[in-house]
Formats: sequence, structure tokens, C-alpha cells
Amino acid sequence: MLGVMGLPSAWTPELVLRGLRLHFDKQPQFGQYPASFRFLLERARTVLDPRSLEFIALTLRTAPAALSLREMVRAGVGWHRSRSELYRRSHNGAIRIAVALRRDGIPIPEALLASK
Repeated sequence: MLGVMGLPSAWTPELVLRGLRLHFDKQPQFGQYPASFRFLLERARTVLDPRSLEFIALTLRTAPAALSLREMVRAGVGWHRSRSELYRRSHNGAIRIAVALRRDGIPIPEALLASK
């Protein structure tokens, strides 16, 4: 759903993924506080079981790592399934989080909309 000026008016899986990437980012953008997007990680923990494949895939996909996802999957580091399974599980988890955020009426932070 797009709102004014083409910006999303409702939570989407892409916004959840972007927000989690910003949360894990070591160098926050100007005007952004390191804890600005911590609520997304906390919501992910409540919506998804932290031991679930969706939660693990989301954190592997969004957290900074020394290896690329391709290298991690190939080496079996943190994920012992295919890379396509990692993307599918992380997307499904992001969908569930976006639905929960929409259902609870959590507004999209301006900083998240501005960080494209």
C-alpha cells in the first residue's frame, strides 16, 4: 500500500528487513539513534520463536557478518539448508512481523521511510 508521495503507508516485509538491517548497522545514519529500530527485533522475538527457522534466517540475512550469505550457506555456518530456503524463511518471517505491526497499529518511523 502506497500513501502520500509513493511512500508505504503500511508495514511491508521489505520495510521490516530494512529496519532490521538498520538496527544491526554498526554506523547509524545521521540523526538515527542506535536503538531506533530495536523494537523490530523485539517484535520479531515475540512473533517468531527465537529458535524458529524464520527468526534465524531473518537475523542471518540482516545482521552484519564477515562472510556473505552464499559463503555462510556453502560452509554451513549458522544455516545448514539451501540459500533459497534462507531467503524464503526470512521473507515469511518478515511477512508475519509486518502483519503483526499493522494489526497493532504501530506507525512506520520516519527514519525508516527516509532510508532508501
